[in-house]
Amino acid sequence: LWRAPLYKLKNNQFSHLFFAACVVLFLLWNSRVGVLPALNFHLLGVTIVTLMFGWRLALLAVAVVVVGIAFYSEDGFISTGLNALVMGVLPVVLTQGLLVLCQRYLPHNFFVYVYINGFLAAGLSILLAYFVGALVLLSSDVTSIGWLNYQYFPYFPLIFFSEAFLTGLVVTALVVLKPDWVCSFDDNMYLKNK
Repeated sequence: LWRAPLYKLKNNQFSHLFFAACVVLFLLWNSRVGVLPALNFHLLGVTIVTLMFGWRLALLAVAVVVVGIAFYSEDGFISTGLNALVMGVLPVVLTQGLLVLCQRYLPHNFFVYVYINGFLAAGLSILLAYFVGALVLLSSDVTSIGWLNYQYFPYFPLIFFSEAFLTGLVVTALVVLKPDWVCSFDDNMYLKNK
C-alpha cells in the first residue's frame, strides 16, 4: 500500500472503474461450483485486474474482495490471509512476471500481448492457484492425493481453458474498445508502426 498509486483513486472515473472491478471479482469469486464443501472451483479474473491497474492496485483489489467475502461467508476471517495469498498474490505475481518477461524478450506485438498476457497468464495463474490450494488441503489432511487425482486434478484443463478464454476475450475487448483502461497496454509499443 505504501507504494501503490492510491492518488489515482481520487479521480472519479478511475475509482468507479476500480471499485466496479472489485465488485465483478466479488461476484465472480462467489459464483462457484463445488466438488466438496472444501473444494470449490471459480474463475479468478485476477489477471484482468492486474493488466488493468498494475500489480500494486491488483493486490489492493484482491484484499478488498477477500475482506468482502469474509464478511459475506459463514467462515468469517479464518482463512482470509490464505485465500488472499493463494487466490490473489500468486496469480498477480505470475501475471506481472509474464508481462515483464514479454515486454523484455518478446516482440512488441498486439497478438503477443493478448495471447501471452491475456490467455496464457490467466490460464497459468488459475492452475497455480488451484494447485497450491490443493497442496494446502493435502498438508492440512482435508483430503488425500488419491482423491485429488481422481476428483480434482482432472478438472484442471477445463479450468485452464475457461479462465484463459474469458480473460483473453475481456482483455482483447478492453484493448480494442477502451485501451486507456488497461495500464499495461501502450499503443506506441504494441500498435505504432506495426
